[in-house]
Amino acid sequence: MIWNIVLTFVVLPIGWWANQIASEVKRLNILLNMTRENYIKREEHAGELGRVVDHLVRLEGKIDKLAEK
Repeated sequence: MIWNIVLTFVVLPIGWWANQIASEVKRLNILLNMTRENYIKREEHAGELGRVVDHLVRLEGKIDKLAEK
């Protein structure tokens, strides 16, 4: 009887701890997958940056034409 009580008080906290660790690993895995979905690839970023630079160059040209008048 005493041995069963000792085993219960030893095994129960270890099982609870293992369950908490497993749930935390699952949560971190979900968060990691979400961050992978939110980031863009380097090539996509370069393409978007190129479009922004092209628009800025066009705006600069228009501003220069207005300044000459």
